[in-house]
Amino acid sequence: MVEAVLLAVTKIGSVLADEASTAIVNKLSEKVNNLKELPGKIKQIGMQLKIMSNLVWQIGTVYLTDEVVKSWIGEVCNVAYHVEDVMDRYSYHALQLEEEGFLKKFFNKGTHYVSVFSSIADEVREIEKEIQQVIQMKDQWLQHAQLVPNQLVEMERQRSQGWFPEFVKDEDLVGIVENKKWLTGWLYSEEPNSTMITISGMGGLGKSTLVTNVYEREKVNFPAHAWIVVSQIYSVDALLRNLLRKIDTVRPPTPTGIDKMDEHDLKEEIKKQLQNRKCLIVLDDVWEQQVYFQIRDAFQNLQANRIVIATRKDHVGALASSTHHLELQPLARHDAFELFCRRAFYNKKGHECPMSSRKWPLL
Repeated sequence: MVEAVLLAVTKIGSVLADEASTAIVNKLSEKVNNLKELPGKIKQIGMQLKIMSNLVWQIGTVYLTDEVVKSWIGEVCNVAYHVEDVMDRYSYHALQLEEEGFLKKFFNKGTHYVSVFSSIADEVREIEKEIQQVIQMKDQWLQHAQLVPNQLVEMERQRSQGWFPEFVKDEDLVGIVENKKWLTGWLYSEEPNSTMITISGMGGLGKSTLVTNVYEREKVNFPAHAWIVVSQIYSVDALLRNLLRKIDTVRPPTPTGIDKMDEHDLKEEIKKQLQNRKCLIVLDDVWEQQVYFQIRDAFQNLQANRIVIATRKDHVGALASSTHHLELQPLARHDAFELFCRRAFYNKKGHECPMSSRKWPLL
């Protein structure tokens, strides 16, 4: 559910970040009046979908058995699917114009492309109406209590911290091989003290894919290792307990009273477990700097520790020095297309995409 909305947001981000597509639309707007406001409308839709994704997760976690909630979430997903479809069409036609030369293509098929992008602009306006309808449905049918974070949501978030992203094999990594080399090198730098490494970038750029691949391959060289998902809603005590349980894999069992320990005792126990042990800790999906500041006491004055933070937020990425920070960028077009083929045609030999063997008609 949330994934559908986030995918739509990611595609909007890719469209807005593509300077070539933006330039083409600006050029077309000279011929098509309703295109002038298109980038702004798309950006506004992206902002609204981000808020909706947070709300869908929040109420869906606890109230998914409620038929009204399920129906409303279904409507949000339908809007997200519509957005995804329109963004795909937008990107496809912009790519066609760019690859074959805007002026040549436009003058040869000018009427066609005016019609195509006018239709896309009309659909964007329709999506705006759909979003307003979804908002009205929320205001009319969802109770206030269902929209306010509560203890059940917090508990569910803490339980979800055992989640681990899918491992992606080396041969399936696309466009991030150089970043993998940098990250791996930093893990084995000669710095004796605890080292902070940050990976930042908007959702969908492959932060978790990159870090997971490196973590799974290198954790064998770190006697103590742990992967912790933080997210926007978190409890410091819960993070520390989760961390303590995961790093304590080769030592005697953790104290039976771990669930009764306070924050100070948890940090002291973690220090004890990490003493004289190389440690690799990944904090995934971190939204605020304070997360690290609240738990860093557990890592201070320890040697050969590597702390990797994956985040969407630039200010969190700034926790590390510039020499230990990777800011991921959207894939180049050819890498994005290769990744699409690998995912969409995973069961075909060589992941061959039909588009490479015959020209598809314009959508």
